[in-house]
Amino acid sequence: MSRQKILLTPGPCMTSDSVRQAGAAPDLNHRDPEYAVLIRETKERLLSVYDQTTSGWEPYLLGGSGTLAVEAMITSVIGAGPVLILENGYYSGRIRDIFDVHAIPYKSLTSDWLDAWGFDEIRRELSNGYEAVIGTHNETTTGRLNDIARLGSLCREFGVKCLVDAMSSFGADSIDFSNLDAVCASGNKCLHSIPGVAFVLVNSSSVGGMANVPRRSYYMSLPMYTGDNPPLTPPVPGLMALREALREMGDGGAKARQADYALKAKMLRSNLARKGLMSPIPVADLSCTLTTVNLPQGFTYDQWFQLNSEAGYILYGCKGVLKDKYFQVSNMGNLTIEQLESWIGVISDFV
Repeated sequence: MSRQKILLTPGPCMTSDSVRQAGAAPDLNHRDPEYAVLIRETKERLLSVYDQTTSGWEPYLLGGSGTLAVEAMITSVIGAGPVLILENGYYSGRIRDIFDVHAIPYKSLTSDWLDAWGFDEIRRELSNGYEAVIGTHNETTTGRLNDIARLGSLCREFGVKCLVDAMSSFGADSIDFSNLDAVCASGNKCLHSIPGVAFVLVNSSSVGGMANVPRRSYYMSLPMYTGDNPPLTPPVPGLMALREALREMGDGGAKARQADYALKAKMLRSNLARKGLMSPIPVADLSCTLTTVNLPQGFTYDQWFQLNSEAGYILYGCKGVLKDKYFQVSNMGNLTIEQLESWIGVISDFV
């Protein structure tokens, strides 16, 4: 067996031995009463990640990747449209692709991938009348943290739904849920679980409205996943691992994880800056989970990735027009400060 490499990627991320062991627990049938105990605890712990601020929200657990949760949220919560899509990266561009597939009317407000949302433009556009607005919180393309609190307030002002893709922010970055209608994420990122389980949280005020949304999919229809008795075979091992990961998160929840991530991110960013590896985005605008910096002089991304991989560390590549200029390193997952410092020591020999 090959040795374990250190994943410095924004998902899948490093997991603990106990989380992996939970995923390899004895077989459990989803009609066994023990499964209901598993699912209830998982949902309760999921709703407590943000200090009960999601009390009254309904969690829907799905078997699949994060993109499944995004598509399930869109197709189950959005009615006839139109919807305003805020696009400033590869992953918010994928949201537009989902709207195209389902032929849901939309308009995309596109910003440069290195730029923040333009709220003056959003305000002007909302006056034209929309059912909802959707955007990505931590746009993983760059690590920029978009201002969803301000977006939520603006949506309430105009009486439109606010949907958020919080894939690589949920569980670490601060989230103001007060003016949001639905949030989706995955267990294998800031929650430190294994891939295979994603989820959508829907505000209690929007749950009932899903009954009036035309059913666009059989598998992705969120109302079908209400309660503890799933209609389809769920990813039981993944749910067991997620429950264990949430247990390990403890009472500190997202606040404690954010403090831990922020400390690690500060160490990474300061050391990278000393080596001339700088972020194209102000540090204050970055998620605590991810850092994007320029490639070292003389390296293509493929060369840089290969060199780090051979040393035992897996980095993340940028997408599209950013691919040849930047790379990404994430402090997300069950990583120690010593492992991150070790990587800094390794690249000191390369740069």
